[in-house]
Amino acid sequence: MLGSKGLLLSGFMALGLLGATNVRAEDVVKIGQIEALTGPTATYGWMSAQGAKLAVEEINAKGGFKVGDKTYKLQLTQADTRGEPREATVQFRKLMEENVRFVFGPFLTNIFNAIEPIAKQNNGKFLLFAGATSAHSALGKPDHDYLFRTWNWDAGPSGFGKLMVDYLKKQDTKKVAMLFQNDAFGKTAVDIYTALFKDAGIELKVELFEPGTKDFSAVLAKLATGKPDFLFPGYSDAVLYDIVRQATESGFANRFFLVRGSIGPALKNKDAIEDYIAYVPKYFEQAEKTEPKVKAFIENYKKTYNREFPYDQAPLCSSSCYDHVHMLVQAMQSAGTVDDVAKIRTALLSMSYDGLWKIKYDKTGEEVFGFDVVHVRKGGSVEVVKYDPTND
Repeated sequence: MLGSKGLLLSGFMALGLLGATNVRAEDVVKIGQIEALTGPTATYGWMSAQGAKLAVEEINAKGGFKVGDKTYKLQLTQADTRGEPREATVQFRKLMEENVRFVFGPFLTNIFNAIEPIAKQNNGKFLLFAGATSAHSALGKPDHDYLFRTWNWDAGPSGFGKLMVDYLKKQDTKKVAMLFQNDAFGKTAVDIYTALFKDAGIELKVELFEPGTKDFSAVLAKLATGKPDFLFPGYSDAVLYDIVRQATESGFANRFFLVRGSIGPALKNKDAIEDYIAYVPKYFEQAEKTEPKVKAFIENYKKTYNREFPYDQAPLCSSSCYDHVHMLVQAMQSAGTVDDVAKIRTALLSMSYDGLWKIKYDKTGEEVFGFDVVHVRKGGSVEVVKYDPTND
């Protein structure tokens, strides 16, 4: 699956750099993106990279943007970390050496942890728009003025995880079995959701599996002995397809609750599941019919990449991507500068942006945006419940 994506990415990475070659250097605003574009975790960087490029091309095609009496275009550099921390530090240092003031990504926690020391050394010189879970705990710390987090946080009164657990409780849920990967994010998720389920009065049983696991039969059988109402697996489609298939085929579980990953596994196993409740930043299949901006985005995507729209991956465009590039430009215009990152940061914290998503940042720099809860039932019927914490 990622082979064809890798070819697409290499092509548009080159195009992204060539697009600004005829623009005078003083008229260019450099932006960077640091994500896993190839490798086993490329799912989390692929759509963000495609969305960012679309935004840059749209802005440049309209002649750029004005700040004061000067017009600028964007020059995009996209660095492929391959999901490897060592490669990420090399690529990120290059961006800093090239005086790139605005960097989008990373989404992966291990990559953010790797580049954070370098980012701190450059505090005050640039802004980083990261979706990584571990970025949450770094917000507001000394030497972290550079940081914005481009993803809803799970916990808190407006946290999507809190609202998701509330929705699950309405399904008369008493017991949940959580099956997550034994890595940095998996352990963080266990801490977050242990507290959320406890507050909701729902019993939680947790098991962790090692990265690379393909056979989940033993751990599924162990969790099934507790007779949970829902299996809470995570956190990427790379494992979800296997878990859902094995759980339903073995009879261990047929009701699922997810806060990461797509509804693809539910639709592929639609006759075997009973319920599949998933956090989806936006259910594009429905939004395309009702939201003109989403429809235009999808049409532009198809035209640019000459392929069908990836509905299953599109929700990941909610992080460090299309809207965030447009929002940054709007913030630069509001601040009256493309260079003063402190003024641009202040502008971002004080504004809201109405694009594919309605976006604002809280006082720490963490994003708040509307999202969908998609409930797939046996046979493939889909119900969408919308939440908009930006109104809170």
